[in-house]
Amino acid sequence: MRRRRAEPIGKILAKLIEKLGIGAKMSEQRAVTEWAEIVGEKVAAHTRAVRVDKGRLFVEVDSPVWSQELTFMKRKIMREINRRIGREAIEHVHFVLGGSRPHDPIRNSGKDEEDGKG
Repeated sequence: MRRRRAEPIGKILAKLIEKLGIGAKMSEQRAVTEWAEIVGEKVAAHTRAVRVDKGRLFVEVDSPVWSQELTFMKRKIMREINRRIGREAIEHVHFVLGGSRPHDPIRNSGKDEEDGKG
């Protein structure tokens, strides 16, 4: 009986990802997981990439001022995301007022004190 040579796990996973057709989704997800590295510490402190849906990246912003500022930087941000991913995965970035970060002073201001939890 002939023995097969062991194949590196990375190669096996790459084949499986391709076969399952989830490579594009995984590329898109990198925009979310690498958001802070892509935009830098200052912007990341006021934003949170939430999800990607059909090439649209949704980003929560903690204030209207940041939303407007980032709107002006949208093309540059998309170029950098797609450069890092290695393909044109993100076609549009939507900035939405959110502030759902646990340490966000806007969302948590006064709420805990009113509930008696703060």
